[in-house]
Amino acid sequence: MSYEITEAARRDIKGILGKTLTMVGPHHLDVYETIIVKGILTVGDDPERGGSINRSEIALNVKLFHLELAAGRTGGASHCLYYTTGKMSTGAVGTIILRVLHEHMGPRYKVVRSLNEYVRSQTEDDCESADKENAEDTSRPK
Repeated sequence: MSYEITEAARRDIKGILGKTLTMVGPHHLDVYETIIVKGILTVGDDPERGGSINRSEIALNVKLFHLELAAGRTGGASHCLYYTTGKMSTGAVGTIILRVLHEHMGPRYKVVRSLNEYVRSQTEDDCESADKENAEDTSRPK
C-alpha cells in the first residue's frame, strides 16, 4: 500500500526536526528523521499492523502509531503518527498521514482539523477535474 502526507503533517515534521536540531544536534536529527521515515513507511505498508491503536473517538477510522515502535525501543521517540486510510490525491487508496504530534499533545482538534482540510482539498480537486472534463466535453462537436 502507498501513503500520502498532509500539509499539516509536513509542517509537524519540519517543526519536530527543527527543534531536534536545535536541542540535541545534527546526529540526533539524522536519527530522528530516520525514525519518522521508518514509521511512515511502516504504516504505509500495513496500516492495520500490530501496535497501531484505533483512535476512532477522534474521528472515524483514525489510528495512532507511536514512533518508539519504529525506533525499536521504549523511549526511542516521543511522537505519534495519526493516520487514516482512504482515497489519496492520486485517486489510489492508501494511508494518509494526518499529523505527527508529541505523545503528550492533545490530538483531537489538530487531527480533526487536518482530516477536514484534507477531505476539503480532495473534494476541490474532484470538482476541478469534473469541471475540466465538462469543459472538454462541451468543446467537442457532437
